[in-house]
Amino acid sequence: MVTAFLFPAAGIWLLGTELAALRRERRVREHGRRHRAEERRREQESENRLRELEHRLWKGESGAAGEGLREYALDAVHGLERRSRALDDLGAWYEHAGHADRARQARRSALLTDSSPPSSERVRSVLGDRGETLHFDVLMVSHFGLPGGTTGSNAQEIEAQTRAGLRTGLLHHPVTEWNRRKPISPKILRLVDGDRVQLVHWSDRITCDLLIFRHPKVCDVIADDLPEVEAAHTALIINQPPYRYYGVDGAGEEIWDTARVHRNLRERFGPHTWYPIGPAVRDALVAHHLGELPDMPLASWDWVNIIDMDEWARPEPRPFDGTVRIGRHSRDHVSKWPETRELLEAAYPSAEGYEYRVLGGAESPERLLGGLPDHWTVHPFDSVPARDFLHDLDVYVYFTSTDYVEAFGRSPLEAMAAGLPTVLPRQFKPLFGDAGIYTEPSGVGAEVDLLMTDREHHARCVERARQVVRDRFSYDAHLRRLGDVGVRAVRPV
Repeated sequence: MVTAFLFPAAGIWLLGTELAALRRERRVREHGRRHRAEERRREQESENRLRELEHRLWKGESGAAGEGLREYALDAVHGLERRSRALDDLGAWYEHAGHADRARQARRSALLTDSSPPSSERVRSVLGDRGETLHFDVLMVSHFGLPGGTTGSNAQEIEAQTRAGLRTGLLHHPVTEWNRRKPISPKILRLVDGDRVQLVHWSDRITCDLLIFRHPKVCDVIADDLPEVEAAHTALIINQPPYRYYGVDGAGEEIWDTARVHRNLRERFGPHTWYPIGPAVRDALVAHHLGELPDMPLASWDWVNIIDMDEWARPEPRPFDGTVRIGRHSRDHVSKWPETRELLEAAYPSAEGYEYRVLGGAESPERLLGGLPDHWTVHPFDSVPARDFLHDLDVYVYFTSTDYVEAFGRSPLEAMAAGLPTVLPRQFKPLFGDAGIYTEPSGVGAEVDLLMTDREHHARCVERARQVVRDRFSYDAHLRRLGDVGVRAVRPV
C-alpha cells in the first residue's frame, strides 16, 4: 500500500515541479521581452530627441538647440555614439558660424566621448595649427574617464582655476592596462568651455606655467604622440601608493612601478617633482620605496585634494527626531570595509534608535554579516548625489580594512565639508588633524552617543572641521599652492 501510494505522489510532485519550472521560465522570458521592449522605447526616444535638436539647430533656433545638444552630450542616459554625434553637430554649427576654435573643441569632445575607432577625416578635424602656440597657466594630463576620486579631484581643481581666471588645458591620457576605450567623463566635459578650459591634442604646441600629471599609472606607459610642451614646472600628483596595501606579511597587489614611472617621466619631460596626495602615500613611499629609488624627487609638502565648501555645506543639522542616522559613502570594495565581522559590528554597532545609510553598495558587509540588518538602507554607487545623501545624516563613520592604505580619504572630506561630525580610525589624523574624531572600532558607539546627547559638542566638532577644511582643503588653499609652484598671481575664488 505504501508503494502504491508513493509512486502516484512522486509523480504528482514531479509534475508540480516541472510546472513550477515552466512558469518560472515563462516569467523570465516575459521579463526579458518587456525589458527589451523598454530598451527599444528608450533608444527611440533618445534618437527622436537628438533629431529634434538637430532640426532646430539649422532652422533658426541655434541658441536653444545648441544648449540642448550640450546637455544631451553630457547625459549618460543617451548612448555614447549619439552623445558624440551631438557634439559633432555643435562643431559643424560653430564652423559654419565662423568660430573655428570652438568648432575644434566640440569635435575634440566628440572624439573623446565616442568609444568607436575614429576615421582619418574625423581626426583631421581636431588637429591643431602647428604654427600656433597655446599658453595655459596649468596643463593637466590624466585619464579623464576614470570613475571616483581621480576624476572628482581633477574636476575640483579645474573649477577652482576657472573661477580664479586661470586657463587650464586638458590632455586625456588613457592608461594602457585599463579600458582605453572608456570615454571622457561628463563631469570633465561639463567644465570645457573652449576658452578658460580647453581640450588639447597631440598636434598642439603648448607652453605652460605648470604641467600636472595626475595618477602615476598614467606614466607607466607614456603615449607615443603627445603635444610639444614647454613647462616652467612639472609635477606628478601621486594619488595612490605603489601597492594596494602593506601588511605584516608583505605588500599586496602592485599598482605602479616607482622606477619605471620616474624614468619615463624624466626621459620625456625632464626634471619633475613628486607630490603625494597625503601623509599615507608619503609614508608608504618613504618607508617602502626610498631604498629602491634613492633619487626620488619627493616634494616637502603634499598636494591634498580640495573641495568647494560653499557647494557642500548645509545651513544647519538635520532636525533631531529620536533616531540617529549614521552614514558613509564609497565604492563597494572589500578593502573599503573592516575585514572581520567583529571589527565591522564594532565600527557600525547595532543600538536602539540607530539607522545606517550607505551610498555605494554594501556587498562586502552583507557577506560578513550573512545579510544586512533591517536598520541598514543601501543605495548603489552614484544613484544619489553625494551632497544630498550627506545632508540627510547626523553622524559620519568611515572605517576601512586594517591594512588598506587609504591614499587620501575624499569621502570623509566631503562629510566634513557638508557639516557632519566625522568618526575615523587614527590613521587619518596626520591628514585631517583636528577635523576628525578618532577612535578604535570599539569606541565608535560611545562617540556617536556623546555627539547625539551633547548638541554643543556636536556643533563644536562641526565648526572645528570646517575651519580645518577651509585652511587646508579649500579652493583658496589650492590657489596658494599654485602660486608656490610658479603659477602667475591669481584672484581669490
